[in-house]
Amino acid sequence: MGAATKGLALVLALGLSAATGAQARDAKGEAKLAKLLEGRTVRAGLPCLEVRKIITTEIITGTAIVYRLRGSPTLYVNRPTAGLEDLNSNNALMLNQAVTLCEGNNLPTGDNGGRGAGPGYNGGVRLGEFVPYVKDN
Repeated sequence: MGAATKGLALVLALGLSAATGAQARDAKGEAKLAKLLEGRTVRAGLPCLEVRKIITTEIITGTAIVYRLRGSPTLYVNRPTAGLEDLNSNNALMLNQAVTLCEGNNLPTGDNGGRGAGPGYNGGVRLGEFVPYVKDN
């Protein structure tokens, strides 16, 4: 086997390994989201949420952002349409002065400042629609 063939084989093997790792992360994120949504029914999506009503935000790495609103048991799931590789539970979503979060908005992601490091931008996501999941009775 020539050097070029060995190099190509190595590149292909690394690519396959990265793809397999991404699939494993996707499966893990989807499983975590499914568990969170157990006992809930999906409703029609909304284009926007008011920031002042958001009480918690949970990032599910590489999969979705789950919002809880004040006074509501409903979970709102947003699956970003771009930037999933930057969606990491160790990152923070930077809202700046946003009053509403809407489908199509671009949100920078940043280091949450853990371990003494100062926060800094490291990517971003483009929001999809906000899909409500209500508790079954």
